[in-house]
Amino acid sequence: MPSLLLTSFSPLLSLLWAGGPAAQDSCSGCEDVHFFLARGNNEPYPGRQGALVAATCDGLSSCGYEDLIFSDLYTDLYCQIAYDAAIAGITQMTAYGQKCPNSKLILAGFSSGGQAASDILAGGGGELFNGCIQPDTPALDFSTSPANQIAAVIVVGDVRYTANQSYNFGTGAPYDGWFPRTSEMRDNLDNYADIMRNWCVDTDPICAAHLPDFDEESRLNYYDLDSESAASWIKSVASLTADSDFTTAIPTSVSGTVQDYATIGTATPSGSVTLDTTWTSSTSYAACTATSYSQYASNGTSSTTKSTSASGSSTEGTTTKASTPTQAAVTRTSTGTADPTATDNAGAMYNAGGGFIGILWAVLAVMFI
Repeated sequence: MPSLLLTSFSPLLSLLWAGGPAAQDSCSGCEDVHFFLARGNNEPYPGRQGALVAATCDGLSSCGYEDLIFSDLYTDLYCQIAYDAAIAGITQMTAYGQKCPNSKLILAGFSSGGQAASDILAGGGGELFNGCIQPDTPALDFSTSPANQIAAVIVVGDVRYTANQSYNFGTGAPYDGWFPRTSEMRDNLDNYADIMRNWCVDTDPICAAHLPDFDEESRLNYYDLDSESAASWIKSVASLTADSDFTTAIPTSVSGTVQDYATIGTATPSGSVTLDTTWTSSTSYAACTATSYSQYASNGTSSTTKSTSASGSSTEGTTTKASTPTQAAVTRTSTGTADPTATDNAGAMYNAGGGFIGILWAVLAVMFI
């Protein structure tokens, strides 16, 4: 069976074919199925969710992803992370939706990225860890692009998990996370109830907060255990049908900075959020009028190129935002096996996403000491 290897020198990454019909600028980077990934706290791009993308894209000829570009280090102010992530999601998804109006969009987030994904749909804002205040950000308009292109939403380990919602999934469904959503936010999320899973196990100390028994490992192994079943659900709810025999491999870490917990202490930052006053500036992109983007694909191997001006980068404490919806070209192989150097993301990882565990210990110390 042919193999598809996703590699990139840029955190914005897309599965692109080479050698199809004459290139049209407006269609460059468009895919029939396109993931937006919001990684977890202190994870490298793309984080654990790479396993979910690989499992979903298997068998699909036009499928890929891009990372939402925001700094998400353990030492970052949490409200800044949440605010920046929501803005990144709104701007990147809006740009891609304009350019690729016939693409099915899949929104996925883990841990802090889980809050980001649901903030994009529900609206963000409010008090979070250490009493910081996340500034309000709007919910996407469900009736227009890009929201009306969203075919599936999968959120895992959400800080703002709210008990007993129809889209809740897993043994944590009856419980609240640390910061449950307001009624207005819940109403906004209800628009996506039929295509959304908000996944939580009852031993996850973030999305199922305040329970006496918790297990850090259960928070970190969602994608080890359930990527295949989650991908099956996405394919079902998004009506994705296999049209190729390609399989997918994604390297564990594409880029991004991961802090070593052993060297940064246990203190969590406090302070106020620096506002972005420019993100609402509008930019228009020419739309690709093709009804299917797989027609721009053919067998073969494309060249891998950098696209740093389009993708931005994440460094300690700072984030360069994406300026265009362009993705970097990536390599496809047809050798029959995946590149052995490309470690599957569901395997051994940094203790990424566990930054919230550190935050949890700090909170519990204040509460119970």
